[in-house]
Amino acid sequence: MSNQDLSSQSYTEPSAASVQDLIPVVMRLLRIFRHRKKVIFATLYCFILVGGAYYWLAPRYYSSSAKLLIDEQKVDQLSAVGEHDSTGNTMATHRELVVSPVVVEQAIQQLAPQHRVDLQGKDPKDWVKTISKRLSAKITRKTNFIDVSYSSRDPEAAAAVVNAVIEAYLAFVEKNHKGTAGEILSVLTDERDQLQASLNQQQIELQKFRRQVGHLAISSDDGVVEPMIQRAIRLNEALLETQEKRLKLQATLTAIQDSLNRGEDISQHLTSIESTLGKQMLLASMGLSPQDLQVLSEQQKKLLEAQQKLQNLSPHLGPNHPSILELQAEVQNLTQYVSSYHSGARQRFDSLGSALPTENIVNMLEQSVRQAQQQEKQLLSSFEQARAEASQHSDALVRLRMIERDVIRKETLFDSLSEKIASIDIGQIRAPIKATVVREPLPSDIPVNPQLRFVATLCLLGGSCAGALIVYVQDVLDDRFNSPEELSSQLGVPVLAMVRQLEQLPGEGFAAVHTNAMPTGVETEAFRTLRTSISLSGDTCERILVSSSEPGDGKTTISANLSVAFAQAGKRTLVIDADLRRPGFTALANLKGLQGVADVLSSEQPPEVAAPPLVQATEVPGLDVLPVGLRRPNPSELLSSSAFVELLAWADSQYDRVIVDCPPVLAVSDAQIVGQLVDGAILVVRPEKNHRRSVIRAVDSFRSAGCTVLGVVANGLSNDTGSYGYGYGYGYGYDESYGHTSEDVDTQVSHREFDVPPIDPPVTIPVPTAPQSQTIRPRRAA
Repeated sequence: MSNQDLSSQSYTEPSAASVQDLIPVVMRLLRIFRHRKKVIFATLYCFILVGGAYYWLAPRYYSSSAKLLIDEQKVDQLSAVGEHDSTGNTMATHRELVVSPVVVEQAIQQLAPQHRVDLQGKDPKDWVKTISKRLSAKITRKTNFIDVSYSSRDPEAAAAVVNAVIEAYLAFVEKNHKGTAGEILSVLTDERDQLQASLNQQQIELQKFRRQVGHLAISSDDGVVEPMIQRAIRLNEALLETQEKRLKLQATLTAIQDSLNRGEDISQHLTSIESTLGKQMLLASMGLSPQDLQVLSEQQKKLLEAQQKLQNLSPHLGPNHPSILELQAEVQNLTQYVSSYHSGARQRFDSLGSALPTENIVNMLEQSVRQAQQQEKQLLSSFEQARAEASQHSDALVRLRMIERDVIRKETLFDSLSEKIASIDIGQIRAPIKATVVREPLPSDIPVNPQLRFVATLCLLGGSCAGALIVYVQDVLDDRFNSPEELSSQLGVPVLAMVRQLEQLPGEGFAAVHTNAMPTGVETEAFRTLRTSISLSGDTCERILVSSSEPGDGKTTISANLSVAFAQAGKRTLVIDADLRRPGFTALANLKGLQGVADVLSSEQPPEVAAPPLVQATEVPGLDVLPVGLRRPNPSELLSSSAFVELLAWADSQYDRVIVDCPPVLAVSDAQIVGQLVDGAILVVRPEKNHRRSVIRAVDSFRSAGCTVLGVVANGLSNDTGSYGYGYGYGYGYDESYGHTSEDVDTQVSHREFDVPPIDPPVTIPVPTAPQSQTIRPRRAA
């Protein structure tokens, strides 16, 4: 992957993550706005009332406007060569000139008394400031138009002011133009004369320098190289060729001398000395001539033609055909001739080494080396001289080019100044700009202030923003849920059941569970409603996780009553106490000290073998409990192991309903780990105790882990229907000690406006410190 792909990927992933994190926040804000929509509508209604009162009571202002066309006379522009177009600056200058105090003061003097409506009761010193506040001039983008407008309480007065301002502006421009053309002409003439004198001197210097350098007037644009430079280049190429030839000759001479000193055959060097001794000499030494080579070539050509012809006729004629036999005989004769010729040549070549005149060959090579060295020396001397002359000539050419460019630049500037002087001389009676009124100011009966559309838009926008701000502030200050509707709206999940504050029952274990002890009581109706809501949810809900946002919310009590409700409905139910840190359900069922979940997950045996002996039957028919077991130092690692997945799979195959009692989701990550393995989670909430942001964060934690939140159970409600009361005292705390600790929930909580007077504070359910005799029997393995 390239660096560009990596950088693109690193840029795309954070962007997608930020958008994904923003969506829940926006959805939560929308739910808050929907819940408190009455506040937004009330704020919007107040803004509409204020806006309507302003619209009916505010004084009306009427506007009148005119349009000016500013035509710039470019022939009179004083600009240097290469200067950019100044139209934009000219338009901005004249826009400021239209609303300038000088023009406004002249316009006020031209106004009739009946048109000075806006100046009545004003000090004459403030008249210019008063008119300037409601006078505006705007440039239409990418055009030469200026829109001049004025707002007044009288439509006729508005049109009169605009007309007076335009007349004052045109008079000011006309007055200030007089005498400008003569001054411009004088300045340009002096500049042209100075430039002409400098140009004449530069041209004379150019001619002298050309004669000095001997310039041939060859244009560099034609791609032609100066003769001196071209001569140096050719000498350099010839020098390189001579050096290469000398080096080859020296290498050949050295190799032959070494072979002779060692007494070796020099035939191996024939190819290297061929260019020195000549090809004819080598052929003569071998007893060959060019005619022999030509004859051999012709015979080889005939051999190839005969072989090709024989190959073409063989598929069509028989092997004894006269033509085939004739071709075969011809191929055989030609083959013998070529072979014998090659054999003789090879023998002559082998004997050539001893027959060659070695002394003459060495002498010839030494002479060739000396000639190459002499030629190289002469070429090197000529090249150095030519290079020096070319270098000096190049410097002169560079200076010559600079003088030529300077002369051309001054000639161009001189021509431009001459054209400007001619233009000013011809059109000196014309102004630098021509202003034309293309739209006359007319009175209008439609007020521009206040505008109904603007006031309505401002009221709607301001009321909506102010209402949203008030709702947000209320949401920040009030961090509790005020109703089940608000609870469901802000969490985005349904309220499955609302459990009132439960009273303490005598007994221990499941004898103190309301659904078991009082199956027909009013208190247990909420748990039957919870059971029905889960059964009718439409999704498969056989494995259910029960947790809360904080300790002390009553999630163990909800798990116990819900499991009894399922068992009473004929569903074989198993409760797994997955709270390996503070096992509340195990303590409630009086199963402390027995082996359970932690032992199954730590066992070397598979869960389907290790779990059945540890499952404990209860006094409720159809309800079994798998206690937490002995404490382990790594609860998160145990719950995230594959053994826990297998344990849930075994429980799902043996029971109709599996309820997993987990620690609070915000306290530890155990609930999120288990949430990935179950069909859905139930969050227990105490509206009077839990902070709203904590509950929202708990729901978001489940969703981020990929767990489906079936809904929430509002626990600890007061007996007064429709309002939240106090939470009951079910103790839950996380500390270093092992064992269940009962803590009374503080009942001294400030009441809200809609709460009824507090009832008697609830008492906590006493939890035994050691198992007592009760009707709990081990469940046999299936």
